[in-house]
Amino acid sequence: MTRSLFVIVIVTFCGMGNHGCTKKSDVTEATDTSDRVRTVRFDLPALKRLGLTIAPAGGAQGSQMLRVPGTIEYNLEHYAEVGSLVDGRITSVSARVGDRVKKGQKLATLVVPSIAQAQAQYISAGAAASVAKEHAERERSLLAKQLTTAHEAEVARADNIRSDADLAAAAARLRVLGVALPTDGKQIAGPGSMTLVAPIDGVVVRRDAVLGRYVQPNETSFVIADPSQLWASVDVYEGDLPHFKVNAEVELSVDAMPGKTYRGRVFLVEPQIGKESRALRARIAIDNTSDELKPGLFVRATIKVDDDMQDKKLPVPSAAVQPLGEGDVVFVELEPGKYEVRTVRVGRHIGQVVEILDGLREGERIVVEGAFLLRGEVTKQ
Repeated sequence: MTRSLFVIVIVTFCGMGNHGCTKKSDVTEATDTSDRVRTVRFDLPALKRLGLTIAPAGGAQGSQMLRVPGTIEYNLEHYAEVGSLVDGRITSVSARVGDRVKKGQKLATLVVPSIAQAQAQYISAGAAASVAKEHAERERSLLAKQLTTAHEAEVARADNIRSDADLAAAAARLRVLGVALPTDGKQIAGPGSMTLVAPIDGVVVRRDAVLGRYVQPNETSFVIADPSQLWASVDVYEGDLPHFKVNAEVELSVDAMPGKTYRGRVFLVEPQIGKESRALRARIAIDNTSDELKPGLFVRATIKVDDDMQDKKLPVPSAAVQPLGEGDVVFVELEPGKYEVRTVRVGRHIGQVVEILDGLREGERIVVEGAFLLRGEVTKQ
């Protein structure tokens, strides 16, 4: 038994002239035959207004390139945050934002009460250790002359060992606080003070240190970075992972600098994909000796992918493939204004290109721009 065709007829009423004309749809006919071949028909004037673009399947441009967005960041291998290990008050500041500093260069000075106390303990322990050593040596000499007892000599030796241990503990406390030990055991240079120094060569990119401010160990007073070595951090989705490999060369373009491109190389691909984003981060090393790039700039990374789509895989623009029902479809041109709704099986998404594994032949003319409009009309049927 032959199923009858159903025809949707759209009637458009227009007032006098072109003004006041309301279009319900530009679709003039949609059919569904018994062999499940569906078609959508548009009148030619509507096609011109909608801007549909037709191209042969397999003619997708740029299929060799993958483009992903990202941002410029500081290279964490050339980045340092400087702060105090203890509570203290800033008494002098020697560096400003934008200053280029060398490793070990003074940035600021703090007065720290706990350092003053630790220094006093060190001096006291040093004096006690010196007295205990002299007493132990004297008792040992007297014991040799049988002018004292072995017990007294042993007590003096134990006191000497204990005082040496106290001195070592006081010295370790100063080292933990980042304070240099006095060379003569008595004089302290800058009692109760601490100096913040640059741990690396670079530029002061942030300064929170203010004269007179009370700082705590969980605060950062300075940030030092080397702007000549930067990173581009990009989001790579799971379908694109085979193409983002360590040491792959990447070309970067910056929206704020039209016409300029930069070269980089992938040096890290994070091992875990985000549960919600379904993407992971890849980092690209960039040489910025020209100092043109700034952290925070938005970039687009372009990477060349392997051309392995020539066998049974047919590349088409991703905009040509539309979800419909439980599958994906493309719109194949049967004649001007008439399109077949063709179900296809898709493979990987590579940038702006989709692999078609089955359902489409190379050279068939398909809608590559505006296919979502046709999908909308089919959905209404």
